[in-house]
Amino acid sequence: MDGINSASFRFSGLATGLDTAALVEAFLQLERRPLDLVEERKEGLEKQQSLFRDLNTRLLALRDAARALDNQNPGLSGPTLDEEFLAYSAASSDEGVVTASANSNAAVGSTPIRVLSLASVARRVTTAFSSDTDAIASSGDTLSIDYGGDETIDITVGAAGASLRDLRDLVNADPNNGGEVRAEVLFDGSAYRLIVSGGRTGADNDVAVATTIPGEGSNPFLDVALGQDAADASLEVLGIPVTRPSNEIDDVVPGVTLQLRGTTDALDSGDVVQLDVTRDDEAIAGKLQGLVDAYNDVRDFVDRQSAFDEEAGRAGPLSGDATIRGIERAVQKVVGDQYVFADNAFGFLSQIGVTFDRDGRLGLDGEALAAALEDDAIGVRELLAGGGSGDGIATALARALEPVTRSGDGNLAVRDTSFDDRIADVERQIERYETRLTQREESLVRTFTALESTVSRLQSQSGFLSSIVAF
Repeated sequence: MDGINSASFRFSGLATGLDTAALVEAFLQLERRPLDLVEERKEGLEKQQSLFRDLNTRLLALRDAARALDNQNPGLSGPTLDEEFLAYSAASSDEGVVTASANSNAAVGSTPIRVLSLASVARRVTTAFSSDTDAIASSGDTLSIDYGGDETIDITVGAAGASLRDLRDLVNADPNNGGEVRAEVLFDGSAYRLIVSGGRTGADNDVAVATTIPGEGSNPFLDVALGQDAADASLEVLGIPVTRPSNEIDDVVPGVTLQLRGTTDALDSGDVVQLDVTRDDEAIAGKLQGLVDAYNDVRDFVDRQSAFDEEAGRAGPLSGDATIRGIERAVQKVVGDQYVFADNAFGFLSQIGVTFDRDGRLGLDGEALAAALEDDAIGVRELLAGGGSGDGIATALARALEPVTRSGDGNLAVRDTSFDDRIADVERQIERYETRLTQREESLVRTFTALESTVSRLQSQSGFLSSIVAF
């Protein structure tokens, strides 16, 4: 038992015949009962605090699910620049030429695209050398690489000379490089070449090599015919000529990122790739399902922690809590209310496929949502996000949960601090009880020690008197 050290007793009824250690233990067990009750109270408070923290986490998830649909800025003071509810997908008629992905800022439509040439990196190739380890450069020879107008890579060969491998390592390790240029040695089966490539596509990122290093025999150091200049991608979008320094282009078709993979001149029929952007109802349903799941998770948690425990014969730890009931009512009201917007036929969640079952949980009918989107996708978005005349459901839910879940001064944060204070107070009570028990233990030990000593002394005197009488 905490706070009791019966093993420290030095006696066990040697004089009296009493089990004094057991007696002390029994006394302390009786006097410990108030401490046990206080410790149980602490455990109960800690459990409740843990449950409230768990609830807060689930409410934050619900708030975030609402925020993912509300089309509002982080402060809920106005619309965001990026669409959050509606989703789109992009499909190419020939993914060997162009692949595409659409974000929520795309628009439904079809766009013809011709790809005339791809963006490329610069590449400079040396003439062939018979060895990659023999020195080909002498002391004082220089190699200068200019790439994209940045600082040049300037290498001066040391006294030991330099092989192709040495030059490769010097280029890659140069402090002015920064990974923008990559040098490699290529063995073609009979000879070796040094290849210097730029790290970025686009005509502005060309690579120029100047050197005093000779080639092998009478050959120059560079094989110009094998080199490649950096180039921009060239394409036509809606018949309009477009150039970009990269094959990944996200600023030509609104809300769509293009990945150029080939040219249209190789197509068997025609020279145009058709890019089609459509509304992605499956992705939209997934977003709304996230809200439904988060709502049900909160409801299931509260029901589970508030239900009557038949086996224990008592209600759950969160049963009847006024804070929780207030939050529950507020959330239910937001989700179940009617929202009215001009020229919008949708006013309830049920009209877009989200309904309550008899247990109060939400469910999503994908077919009903798809029908609502087909009828009026903007109206569905307005029901959730709101408009000039007021909040939609998702916005209202996010706004209602903000003061509840806000860190520092939110309702649940204040409740958590209150738990901390109450637990600290109980811990102080426990400390006082344990101090008193320790003192009581010491007092009992002294009392029984004195008793044993007295009985032992009396027994000695009795023995002495008995010996005199016998004599």
